[in-house]
Amino acid sequence: MTPLNLSNFMDDLRAATGAPGGGAAAAVAGAMGCALFQMVAGVTLSLPRFTEGRDKLEEIRLASERLHTRLLALADEDANAYRKVEAAFKMPRTTAAEKAQRRKSMQEAFTGATESPLRTVDACIEAMALLPGLLKYGNPNAITDIAVGFLMLDAAVCGAAMNAEINLGSIKDEEFKTASSRALESARKQAEGHRPQLSAAMEQAGLQPLK
Repeated sequence: MTPLNLSNFMDDLRAATGAPGGGAAAAVAGAMGCALFQMVAGVTLSLPRFTEGRDKLEEIRLASERLHTRLLALADEDANAYRKVEAAFKMPRTTAAEKAQRRKSMQEAFTGATESPLRTVDACIEAMALLPGLLKYGNPNAITDIAVGFLMLDAAVCGAAMNAEINLGSIKDEEFKTASSRALESARKQAEGHRPQLSAAMEQAGLQPLK
């Protein structure tokens, strides 16, 4: 994979094209959240006075790095998936055979365009699971970095979930739709479940709690 260039990505994102769009932006937001988690773990490990939980912090650092890379790849994957949807819409539909092939291609494309944001959601939920260890062992002076990292991941979950849901409306495979909807519901509950612990840590640091 070619490393994502943020400046180029922003130019592509604001261009008058359909891709990259919200799904890719959500993945990049998640990658930024992972980058902040990785930074906090790394900075804490660089300071000898933090003696507790160093093995855990190294696990968090490595996991954040892996998920950051994964989410950047998903940004590209999401944009490419939507381009396939656009291509399917443009297929010829003059004959019965062409119409049948177009319908098949559209279903395949919409399924792919749903699976990509679902993978983004999964990666972000995995990253959110690093939060308790980071709050416990991370440098408390980095609480705002931790909080922003979580909120970026939360925004990524919300954005990717919306993109998955809008595509589900065009899919005829009821089993796939049901499984995907259940996965999204579970992910949202997991994301929400992390907020009280972070909110309490923010209050303890003198910050406004999460709404």
